[in-house]
Amino acid sequence: MIGTMAQTRRPRASTQAKRERILDATEELILEGGYAAVTSRGVAGRVDMQAPHLHYYFPTIDDLMVAVLRRRSDGAVERMAAALDSDEPLRSWWRIVSDQRGTALFVELLAAANHRSALRAEIAAMAKAVRTVQVERLERLLGDYQLDPELFTPVLVAAAMQGLGFAVVTDQAAGHDTRPEEAAAAMDHLISVLEARRSGGAGS
Repeated sequence: MIGTMAQTRRPRASTQAKRERILDATEELILEGGYAAVTSRGVAGRVDMQAPHLHYYFPTIDDLMVAVLRRRSDGAVERMAAALDSDEPLRSWWRIVSDQRGTALFVELLAAANHRSALRAEIAAMAKAVRTVQVERLERLLGDYQLDPELFTPVLVAAAMQGLGFAVVTDQAAGHDTRPEEAAAAMDHLISVLEARRSGGAGS
Protein backbone atom coordinates (compact mmCIF):
# COMPACT_ATOMS: atom_id res chain seq x y z
CA MET A 1 0.00 0.00 0.00
CA ILE A 2 2.81 2.39 0.89
CA GLY A 3 4.56 1.51 -2.36
CA THR A 4 1.41 2.24 -4.38
CA MET A 5 0.94 5.60 -2.69
CA ALA A 6 4.54 6.54 -3.39
CA GLN A 7 4.13 5.68 -7.06
CA THR A 8 0.97 7.73 -7.50
CA ARG A 9 2.04 10.74 -5.44
CA ARG A 10 2.07 13.93 -7.49
CA PRO A 11 5.35 15.79 -7.89
CA ARG A 12 5.90 18.78 -5.63
CA ALA A 13 4.88 22.16 -7.06
CA SER A 14 8.51 23.29 -7.29
CA THR A 15 9.48 20.12 -9.13
CA GLN A 16 6.57 20.49 -11.56
CA ALA A 17 7.45 24.14 -12.15
CA LYS A 18 11.03 23.18 -12.97
CA ARG A 19 9.82 20.48 -15.35
CA GLU A 20 7.65 23.03 -17.15
CA ARG A 21 10.62 25.40 -17.49
CA ILE A 22 12.68 22.58 -18.95
CA LEU A 23 9.93 21.70 -21.43
CA ASP A 24 9.56 25.38 -22.41
CA ALA A 25 13.30 25.60 -23.02
CA THR A 26 13.26 22.40 -25.07
CA GLU A 27 10.44 23.70 -27.27
CA GLU A 28 12.35 26.92 -27.91
CA LEU A 29 15.49 25.00 -28.85
CA ILE A 30 13.52 22.81 -31.25
CA LEU A 31 11.89 25.83 -32.91
CA GLU A 32 15.18 27.71 -33.17
CA GLY A 33 17.53 24.94 -34.27
CA GLY A 34 15.53 21.81 -34.96
CA TYR A 35 15.31 18.65 -32.89
CA ALA A 36 19.05 18.02 -33.22
CA ALA A 37 19.67 21.16 -31.15
CA VAL A 38 18.22 19.45 -28.09
CA THR A 39 21.13 18.31 -25.90
CA SER A 40 21.46 17.96 -22.16
CA ARG A 41 23.91 20.84 -22.02
CA GLY A 42 21.83 23.06 -24.30
CA VAL A 43 18.60 22.59 -22.38
CA ALA A 44 20.27 22.85 -18.98
CA GLY A 45 21.93 26.11 -19.98
CA ARG A 46 18.55 27.63 -20.82
CA VAL A 47 17.26 26.98 -17.30
CA ASP A 48 20.47 27.79 -15.37
CA MET A 49 21.08 24.19 -14.41
CA GLN A 50 24.06 21.85 -14.54
CA ALA A 51 23.59 19.26 -17.29
CA PRO A 52 23.75 16.25 -14.92
CA HIS A 53 20.92 17.73 -12.86
CA LEU A 54 18.67 17.73 -15.91
CA HIS A 55 18.55 13.95 -15.76
CA TYR A 56 16.91 14.09 -12.35
CA TYR A 57 13.82 15.40 -14.14
CA PHE A 58 14.26 13.58 -17.45
CA PRO A 59 16.64 10.60 -17.33
CA THR A 60 17.25 10.59 -21.09
CA ILE A 61 16.76 12.90 -24.05
CA ASP A 62 14.17 10.42 -25.30
CA ASP A 63 12.21 10.96 -22.08
CA LEU A 64 12.47 14.71 -22.58
CA MET A 65 11.26 14.62 -26.19
CA VAL A 66 8.36 12.34 -25.30
CA ALA A 67 7.38 14.74 -22.50
CA VAL A 68 7.38 17.65 -24.96
CA LEU A 69 5.05 15.72 -27.25
CA ARG A 70 2.79 14.61 -24.43
CA ARG A 71 2.41 18.15 -23.14
CA ARG A 72 1.31 19.22 -26.61
CA SER A 73 -0.86 16.19 -27.24
CA ASP A 74 -2.57 16.09 -23.83
CA GLY A 75 -6.09 17.19 -24.55
CA ALA A 76 -5.59 17.01 -28.33
CA VAL A 77 -8.45 14.55 -28.73
CA GLU A 78 -10.70 16.69 -26.54
CA ARG A 79 -9.78 19.87 -28.46
CA MET A 80 -10.50 18.18 -31.78
CA ALA A 81 -13.82 16.82 -30.55
CA ALA A 82 -14.79 20.27 -29.24
CA ALA A 83 -13.87 21.86 -32.58
CA LEU A 84 -15.99 19.38 -34.52
CA ASP A 85 -18.90 19.87 -32.11
CA SER A 86 -18.79 23.66 -32.45
CA ASP A 87 -21.14 25.85 -34.48
CA GLU A 88 -18.62 25.92 -37.35
CA PRO A 89 -16.82 22.56 -37.26
CA LEU A 90 -14.66 22.96 -40.35
CA ARG A 91 -13.55 26.47 -39.46
CA SER A 92 -12.67 25.46 -35.91
CA TRP A 93 -10.76 22.45 -37.23
CA TRP A 94 -8.86 24.59 -39.72
CA ARG A 95 -7.74 26.94 -36.95
CA ILE A 96 -6.18 23.99 -35.14
CA VAL A 97 -4.33 22.54 -38.13
CA SER A 98 -3.12 25.92 -39.40
CA ASP A 99 -1.54 26.96 -36.09
CA GLN A 100 2.02 27.85 -37.07
CA ARG A 101 3.87 27.27 -33.81
CA GLY A 102 2.22 23.96 -33.04
CA THR A 103 2.73 22.64 -36.56
CA ALA A 104 6.36 23.76 -36.73
CA LEU A 105 7.06 21.95 -33.47
CA PHE A 106 5.25 18.83 -34.66
CA VAL A 107 7.30 18.76 -37.89
CA GLU A 108 10.49 18.59 -35.86
CA LEU A 109 9.09 15.95 -33.53
CA LEU A 110 8.13 13.86 -36.55
CA ALA A 111 11.67 14.15 -37.87
CA ALA A 112 13.09 13.19 -34.47
CA ALA A 113 10.76 10.18 -34.35
CA ASN A 114 12.64 8.69 -37.30
CA HIS A 115 15.54 8.16 -34.90
CA ARG A 116 13.71 7.66 -31.59
CA SER A 117 11.37 4.67 -31.34
CA ALA A 118 9.75 5.85 -28.10
CA LEU A 119 8.75 9.13 -29.72
CA ARG A 120 7.54 7.32 -32.83
CA ALA A 121 5.20 5.17 -30.77
CA GLU A 122 3.78 8.22 -28.98
CA ILE A 123 3.11 10.05 -32.23
CA ALA A 124 1.44 6.99 -33.74
CA ALA A 125 -0.89 6.62 -30.77
CA MET A 126 -1.80 10.31 -30.78
CA ALA A 127 -2.42 10.37 -34.54
CA LYS A 128 -4.68 7.33 -34.35
CA ALA A 129 -6.74 8.75 -31.50
CA VAL A 130 -7.21 12.13 -33.20
CA ARG A 131 -8.08 10.57 -36.57
CA THR A 132 -10.65 8.31 -34.91
CA VAL A 133 -12.44 11.34 -33.48
CA GLN A 134 -12.29 13.15 -36.82
CA VAL A 135 -13.79 10.25 -38.76
CA GLU A 136 -16.51 9.60 -36.19
CA ARG A 137 -17.63 13.23 -36.26
CA LEU A 138 -17.40 13.53 -40.05
CA GLU A 139 -19.62 10.49 -40.55
CA ARG A 140 -22.53 12.52 -39.20
CA LEU A 141 -21.38 15.98 -40.31
CA LEU A 142 -20.71 15.55 -44.02
CA GLY A 143 -24.39 15.29 -44.90
CA ASP A 144 -24.95 18.73 -43.36
CA TYR A 145 -22.46 20.14 -45.88
CA GLN A 146 -24.28 18.43 -48.75
CA LEU A 147 -21.16 16.53 -49.79
CA ASP A 148 -21.43 13.24 -51.66
CA PRO A 149 -20.19 10.63 -49.15
CA GLU A 150 -19.01 8.38 -51.98
CA LEU A 151 -16.70 11.11 -53.28
CA PHE A 152 -15.86 12.83 -50.00
CA THR A 153 -15.41 10.02 -47.52
CA PRO A 154 -14.65 10.91 -43.90
CA VAL A 155 -11.12 9.50 -44.16
CA LEU A 156 -10.44 11.52 -47.33
CA VAL A 157 -11.74 14.77 -45.82
CA ALA A 158 -9.75 14.21 -42.62
CA ALA A 159 -6.52 13.50 -44.50
CA ALA A 160 -7.06 16.44 -46.85
CA MET A 161 -7.73 18.92 -44.04
CA GLN A 162 -4.76 17.79 -41.99
CA GLY A 163 -2.51 17.53 -45.02
CA LEU A 164 -3.29 20.96 -46.39
CA GLY A 165 -2.84 22.62 -43.02
CA PHE A 166 0.48 20.84 -42.59
CA ALA A 167 1.69 21.80 -46.08
CA VAL A 168 0.66 25.46 -45.82
CA VAL A 169 2.25 26.02 -42.44
CA THR A 170 5.48 24.19 -43.19
CA ASP A 171 5.94 26.00 -46.51
CA GLN A 172 5.27 29.35 -44.85
CA ALA A 173 7.78 28.59 -42.09
CA ALA A 174 10.42 27.47 -44.58
CA GLY A 175 9.81 30.44 -46.89
CA HIS A 176 9.12 28.17 -49.86
CA ASP A 177 7.76 29.90 -52.94
CA THR A 178 4.79 27.55 -53.26
CA ARG A 179 2.10 30.24 -52.80
CA PRO A 180 0.93 28.91 -49.41
CA GLU A 181 -0.92 32.14 -48.64
CA GLU A 182 -3.10 31.61 -51.72
CA ALA A 183 -3.82 28.05 -50.65
CA ALA A 184 -4.78 29.24 -47.17
CA ALA A 185 -7.02 31.98 -48.60
CA ALA A 186 -8.71 29.48 -50.92
CA MET A 187 -9.31 27.16 -48.01
CA ASP A 188 -10.79 29.99 -45.96
CA HIS A 189 -13.17 30.76 -48.82
CA LEU A 190 -14.15 27.12 -49.26
CA ILE A 191 -14.85 26.78 -45.56
CA SER A 192 -17.00 29.94 -45.63
CA VAL A 193 -19.07 28.47 -48.45
CA LEU A 194 -19.46 25.12 -46.75
CA GLU A 195 -20.31 26.57 -43.36
CA ALA A 196 -22.92 28.83 -44.98
CA ARG A 197 -24.34 25.81 -46.79
CA ARG A 198 -24.53 23.88 -43.51
CA SER A 199 -26.34 26.70 -41.75
CA GLY A 200 -28.67 27.28 -44.70
CA GLY A 201 -27.12 30.70 -45.48
CA ALA A 202 -26.52 32.48 -48.73
CA GLY A 203 -23.64 30.21 -49.66
CA SER A 204 -25.91 27.16 -50.06
